[in-house]
Amino acid sequence: MDLAAFFDSVRPFMKDSKLTAAQVVGFECLINSCLESDLTLEHIAYVLATAYHETGGRMEPVREGFCKTDAGSRKAVARLYEKGVISADYSLPQSNGKSYYGRGLVQLTHLSNYASTGHALGLDLVTYPDLMLDLEVSVRAMIWGMKTGSYRNKRLSDMLPYEEPTYAEWTKARGIINGDVGKNGPMIAGYATKFYTALKEM
Repeated sequence: MDLAAFFDSVRPFMKDSKLTAAQVVGFECLINSCLESDLTLEHIAYVLATAYHETGGRMEPVREGFCKTDAGSRKAVARLYEKGVISADYSLPQSNGKSYYGRGLVQLTHLSNYASTGHALGLDLVTYPDLMLDLEVSVRAMIWGMKTGSYRNKRLSDMLPYEEPTYAEWTKARGIINGDVGKNGPMIAGYATKFYTALKEM
């Protein structure tokens, strides 16, 4: 696979038509891992689009709210709760003192999701949730969750079952990760179609 061709294709719609070092590494790690997991180009495109959206285009694992510290992310989630954007403050520390706000390329949240994902990957994400900020761990978690439907009981193969998905199918695929299909589905679909085109040129 010619990653140089992929980068040449996506560079024009990146900020200032440039790719950062972190973006290059993130794209490369995700694409290679997706290929090793036998994902189709359609599915790889949607994985890339999801990571692009969830990381604000950075393509590297981030804390919720793009905060630099644990305390910062807890405050960011608390503000969302106070404004009524979310129904529960899931950043509140658990009995072990750890907080399970969003981390990674896919913003893994809630203790139960850290536990199930960690079990699947053979890692103790409950004790060490910041492992989700490691690129390779985050990539493995993202692919596993989207491939198996472990986040919202919707798998890549369910939402994007055919080659050349329609715009409606790209849009509805947001349901794999989040219920905000109406709000963010169309935007992420736009990213996916661009990445899909670029992948076909590799």
